[in-house]
Amino acid sequence: MVRNSWHLSLEPELTDPKTMHELQKQFATQEGEDQWMAVMHEYFHKGELNNAQRYLEMQLQSLDTELATRCLIDDPDRVSISGWEELQEAIELAEGDAITGITLAIANEADRAFEKGQVHHPYMMLGLYSDDPFAFSQADEATLIEQALAEEGPAWAGYDEDIEVFLECNGLSAINTALVHHKERHFFRDNAPEEAPKRYVEYVLACWWRALLFHRAVEKICRERPLPNNVPVLTGMVDMKPDAVSVHGVLEGQRPAPRQVEEAPQMAELLPASMITRREVEEIKEPPSGADLRKRLAQSEPEPEPEKKGLMARLFGRN
Repeated sequence: MVRNSWHLSLEPELTDPKTMHELQKQFATQEGEDQWMAVMHEYFHKGELNNAQRYLEMQLQSLDTELATRCLIDDPDRVSISGWEELQEAIELAEGDAITGITLAIANEADRAFEKGQVHHPYMMLGLYSDDPFAFSQADEATLIEQALAEEGPAWAGYDEDIEVFLECNGLSAINTALVHHKERHFFRDNAPEEAPKRYVEYVLACWWRALLFHRAVEKICRERPLPNNVPVLTGMVDMKPDAVSVHGVLEGQRPAPRQVEEAPQMAELLPASMITRREVEEIKEPPSGADLRKRLAQSEPEPEPEKKGLMARLFGRN
């Protein structure tokens, strides 16, 4: 996993509001945008969501567009997850191997981007795992993140348990719909432009705000309603920018011990209804200062090229 030696400043550079937002200059080159993206990903990988939220709030406020205002109205307290009690019960009553790890993501229905006037409510994807394919009970957050980002896919891909639980994320429809229909989702840097379009910066920031809202909702419910044995919840986004990944719900010293596996798992099969590859059911700290963040920003190296596999493949074992 890439480690960056810098962070984004929590005190933005002063720019003339009649000219450009500071990220328009940062995003003028692919390298500049990659550096910025790498730091945002690191915030999520390390669970520094407070810092990520403070920074995004600051940038959205200074952007001062209609969508930026929409984002700030949709604060984390307005987003929630329903069905958690059913998940808790499913883990407690699971037969056979203990559930020791969970993958959780939001996604959009395919082929709906051109349905004008429709509200796009993201749905949730869930995978429950034992220590059979991967020792979740022995892994820390960094190891789980590293596995999720591995180019070849994680060790648990294709081995989630055949347990059906319906979860729903409430409060993301407005920002998600705005992003699905956004008119400037791409920025082509032909002829070396001096600045990125303001609406492209708006789109990037709003995508990260959507990710933050989802992750904060998972973080909150894991804290307020811990899962049995504090099973780690590896959380991400499927076919949604920015593929932000984080681990929630981990409390050291309260993890389940792995059980002995008597038989090897059978071949996996694809269940289209759940969009997850399953196997057959078996019978039997304090925030850094602005000066510190500026120093790390100046020393940054660009993020590597994006992985060829999407988060769908990395989290759930589906191409």
